[in-house]
Amino acid sequence: MAGAGRGGAAPEIASEIPLELFGLITGVPGDSVPWDGPRVRVVEHRGHADGHAALVVEESGVLIAGDMLSDVLVPFPDLGADDPIGDYLAGLARLEEVAGEVSAVIPGHGSVGGADEVRARIDLDRAYVHALADGRLPDDPRIGPAATFGEDWLPEVAQWQVRHLAEKRDSTPD
Repeated sequence: MAGAGRGGAAPEIASEIPLELFGLITGVPGDSVPWDGPRVRVVEHRGHADGHAALVVEESGVLIAGDMLSDVLVPFPDLGADDPIGDYLAGLARLEEVAGEVSAVIPGHGSVGGADEVRARIDLDRAYVHALADGRLPDDPRIGPAATFGEDWLPEVAQWQVRHLAEKRDSTPD
């Protein structure tokens, strides 16, 4: 995987990612969290990483989106996957399937959003991923001049993603 660091991360931050617990997590059996609390549906997908999932707390209509649907971070497709763009778009489609059921979204990074923001975040992430697929730097407020988070490093991550995907395309036999 040319140009990628540990776990497919940008080389500049790869050494900061702890991997000692990697692979020690056991998946949730079935489609809901097995506990005595409110029903929590698991929405598994490969968007951000193999085995990534979101959770829907059905009683309150809360979507816990994991490492997707951030209002401050751009999408981070699993660039080590065979089809990082397709996987991410499929993950967004899975989240869109539950968007009408939720009243709030909680991303792993960023701010909580209301029901009106769920589809807007999906659309913004989809546009970002399509730009990556087209080999161009996305026109996205999270990496633009008005960005309020990561303005000193996040645009470089986006540029690295574009370069990495171009290298991946160039090295894939037709």
